[in-house]
Amino acid sequence: MLILIPLLLWGCAGASEVLVGQTGANYSQIQAAIDGSMPGDTIRVQSGVYKENVNINKPLNLIGVDSGNGRPLVNAGGSGSVITIAASNTTVQGFNITGSGGCGCGHSGIKVLSSNNLIMNNIIYKNKYGIYIEAAGANNTFVSNDLINNSITISDSGKNTSWDAGTRSGGLRGILDMISGPRVMGNHYSDYDEVGEGCNDTNNDLICDKPKVIGSSLDSYPSISATN
Repeated sequence: MLILIPLLLWGCAGASEVLVGQTGANYSQIQAAIDGSMPGDTIRVQSGVYKENVNINKPLNLIGVDSGNGRPLVNAGGSGSVITIAASNTTVQGFNITGSGGCGCGHSGIKVLSSNNLIMNNIIYKNKYGIYIEAAGANNTFVSNDLINNSITISDSGKNTSWDAGTRSGGLRGILDMISGPRVMGNHYSDYDEVGEGCNDTNNDLICDKPKVIGSSLDSYPSISATN
């Protein structure tokens, strides 16, 4: 699936790819790979359970890869935030994210302290906050994520956060999209996917008829079911 926004994957001349996995990889832990990488590198994380707190302190592409046993799981074990994005121009894609600490001070599945980041295709569940964006964050994009059974789904103190984007499919669907225009995609929220929570789908397009209000922003296309 291609997201039609200009920051799908960040990169620069001379950027390298680094592999994280249990065997035959450059690193066995995500944080060690981040510490050993250069700005603009792509870190691909294979299937497995990674019990750690991840701090992205330089612009990177952190990509989860299903290498045969499902998407990689990052579990903070009940301490702090699972993934903290401290550097701008970062992509985080394709992870299961759980196990933040329980502090209302911002312990979260994904904590954002920076700007111009893309967070997509993640399953974020059973954290204190699913997503926590501090005031310093601006122009961040979240699309096609599943936020499930977090104590607080989202806290957004940032600026110009985008919770939806145009998408284009492959194959026959892609040909139809070329004719009718790209589809749109938001995120799925377990606290906004039923009629009793305000999500109606009268035209059966699998998108709630009304946007989900998130602070001063909107997800105009919240999904009624899991997107990953």
